[in-house]
Amino acid sequence: MRKLDWRAGLAAGLLAVTTSLPMQAADTVYKWVGEDGTTHYGTRPPNGVDSTAIKPKTGHSEPVDYSHLSGTEEQEQTDRDESSAEEEASTKDPERCEAARKNKEILGRGGRVREATDDGSFRYLSEEEKAKRLEDAQKAIDESC
Repeated sequence: MRKLDWRAGLAAGLLAVTTSLPMQAADTVYKWVGEDGTTHYGTRPPNGVDSTAIKPKTGHSEPVDYSHLSGTEEQEQTDRDESSAEEEASTKDPERCEAARKNKEILGRGGRVREATDDGSFRYLSEEEKAKRLEDAQKAIDESC
């Protein structure tokens, strides 16, 4: 039991040390083929073997230059980008989306559709009412999904 505690402590310590080390992306990666025909990659080229330098690509291939924008134009562009993202996120409503999809499915099946009235009884929708409800469901899907 005591050995298990010691090993668990060592494992936790090693995990903490390795995860706290900074991760650095290599500026250049080298590619070469070994004697057995296996392709290898490394951050340093091997001695005595022909290798090819590869420049890794990141999210942006080239830095974006915003120097042509004045301070106010750049801020306005940032504000527009943020407000449009907020508007799009605020119109998405998963619950309304799911309800609208279920309504569209039911209305699109054909046949008679009934709804509950205030007094607890049911009434059947006319074809015009069904068409209007189907249109409303599609509009809700477009807005909320």
